[in-house]
Amino acid sequence: MTDYLDFEGDLSSPEFAETFDELTYWSSLFGQLLFRHLDLRPGLTVLDVGCATGFPLFELADRLGPTSVVHGIDSWAHAIVRARLKKRVRGNSNVHIADGDAADMPFEDDTFDLIVSNLGINNFDDPPAVMAECRRVCRPHGRIALTTNLVGHMGEFYEVFAQVLEDLGLAELVDRLRQQEAHRATVTGLNVLFVDGGFEVTQCQEETLELCYADGSAFLRAYLSKLGFLDGWKSVLGGTEQQTVVFEEIEVRLNRMAGERGGLRLTVPAAYVEGRAR
Repeated sequence: MTDYLDFEGDLSSPEFAETFDELTYWSSLFGQLLFRHLDLRPGLTVLDVGCATGFPLFELADRLGPTSVVHGIDSWAHAIVRARLKKRVRGNSNVHIADGDAADMPFEDDTFDLIVSNLGINNFDDPPAVMAECRRVCRPHGRIALTTNLVGHMGEFYEVFAQVLEDLGLAELVDRLRQQEAHRATVTGLNVLFVDGGFEVTQCQEETLELCYADGSAFLRAYLSKLGFLDGWKSVLGGTEQQTVVFEEIEVRLNRMAGERGGLRLTVPAAYVEGRAR
């Protein structure tokens, strides 16, 4: 059954924000990449762009300690409510949370020593505008550090998807699938984004992360898949009937692959990119 195709994530619902920490594992994969390479120093004024319900905002505050001040900003109002609740419960007096647009931030020029964004870059409507705004609020020679998944993520799934389209006589949709996959970042594109935004790239670390599932049925029904990727996959196809036929076959093939390989393993190319304000 393709019951997962009926899933709709409603970001306007307070309950959705209340349960958003279901995605902590996905965010933490990239958060670990961030903290492996980020140089932490006392006495910093820091901004987490796209902080959502508070990761890595609160982790940064804990790791930097009371001599630093950490701000978070996000335009998702319900997530901000959740983050402010966490602040009250945790007692982080060095954390401040703002409801606002990353492309038009309510901060003075030259405010921050360090700006971070974990998995934000693929979700901004206008990444160049966000980067320009980050440069405005960044102090001279201040740092910016981003993590993101890259083009080619979950390539094993996309190859099965493409083969199913061809085998079902829908080869004309393969280019659309490739375009949907290719909207993610590349290291070259990130370098251009940094330079055009007024930052000099000082560090770029690439790693391959891995997502593991028992089989394709588990993967397709996982909350991460439904919330983060399902709409994009469905946009490649036409109506409901076509979606059902295609995804039924994708699920069969992913389950067969998992049976042959002892589980379904999906690789996720990722990058940590750090820059300094010019």
